[in-house]
Amino acid sequence: MRVLAEKGLLLVLGLALAWLVGVRLDGVFIAGLLLAVSVAGLVEWLRPAQWSWVLCTAYLVIAVAVPSWCAFIPLIAYDTAQLPALASAGARTGARTAASGRFPSVSRTAASHRSLADAIRSAPWLSVAARWIWVLPLIALWFARGTDRLQTLVMTMVALLGFVLGRARASSDEARRALLHAQDRARESSRATRSRIADIDEERAQSVRMATLGERTRIAREIHDNVGHLLTRAIMQAQAGRTVAEATNDTVAAQGFATLGATLDDAMTMVRRSVHDLEDDGTDFAAQIDDAVTSFDGISPGFAVTLANDIAKAPAPVSRCFATVIREALSNVVHHSAAHEASVTLRDFPAFWQLVIQDPGPAVSESDGSRTAAARLCAMCATRVGSRLAADSVADMRGSADELMRGMGLADIESRVRALGGTAVCGPYEGGWRVFVSVPKKRWTMESRD
Repeated sequence: MRVLAEKGLLLVLGLALAWLVGVRLDGVFIAGLLLAVSVAGLVEWLRPAQWSWVLCTAYLVIAVAVPSWCAFIPLIAYDTAQLPALASAGARTGARTAASGRFPSVSRTAASHRSLADAIRSAPWLSVAARWIWVLPLIALWFARGTDRLQTLVMTMVALLGFVLGRARASSDEARRALLHAQDRARESSRATRSRIADIDEERAQSVRMATLGERTRIAREIHDNVGHLLTRAIMQAQAGRTVAEATNDTVAAQGFATLGATLDDAMTMVRRSVHDLEDDGTDFAAQIDDAVTSFDGISPGFAVTLANDIAKAPAPVSRCFATVIREALSNVVHHSAAHEASVTLRDFPAFWQLVIQDPGPAVSESDGSRTAAARLCAMCATRVGSRLAADSVADMRGSADELMRGMGLADIESRVRALGGTAVCGPYEGGWRVFVSVPKKRWTMESRD
């Protein structure tokens, strides 16, 4: 709105000046009016374009030969005053377009924009000449024969007014752009600060949580090692006293020892339950699973493990069992398969927990598997220690691969799962190998009810 008002004012002043000077309203004058309005509109429309100043220059060159067109020089001077701003805007627009790289033709145009902007910046006189070229027709008019010097002076003052208004607008645009850039930087800094604060809060909360879990585990261990052992000794002493009392036919003493033994059994049950609860609360299921998977993820440059864990919390025995099964299953993938990826999926169903470890295969022979495992372990070690890995380290890693290959075996996986009342199925699946484990929740549900 401001631009429209200022250009409208300059156009009205030009028409009034032409009327005062006594310019004939012929076709040439009307053509100059239409051309001046067109140039003013095109410059606004093509504001990001670097070559928009060419339109103003062309009009002013024609105005040298057509004096009646000098009445509209204030309107043209308004646009030439903004030439440095147009050059900067064109250079920025060209840089953004070229950086995107999506439109080759537009990128070439943007490159030309930057080149012209660089030329203007490298030759200050070119920028000055382009801004003040509106003076050229007025100079020609000033030295033309039969020209009223006073009228020419008034026309020059009006043109200077248009130039000043244009410079004011250019300065305002630059200030507005600087303000927007400052606001963008402030918002970006604020977002980065909030992100850092959130990360710090998350790390602090994680540290507090891990410390709490560690303290619960320590308390459970202390109760198990101290109170549990004392209660076990007291139970054994009560049973021994009852046996002696029954052998001496001391019914009263035998009954007392029996009552004491029952009380100690109840106390042991309560202590055991409390220890199990503390152990479960002190176990971070997600952390154990992540550690088990991370130990194999990236064991070689081409090997990756995908984890999908839907289980938020599980008893400590289940956590240890699942973590051990994951390690053994992934170890088998490393040693007995040529697969470059494996997936670990944990699902929490209403009645049971499920674990599935699968690789796409194919399987390899035992000797090839040993070499593959050794190569992957050596690659992992080489990645971590770089050029310092020597031949003896390679031999050690091959020996470690052979030891790891023996592992606990599939039979031990099944025995561990059966100890928790679950089932484990290991075998070929879709060209690869799958370990399927299911552990029911009934056992821990009944204990919690008791």
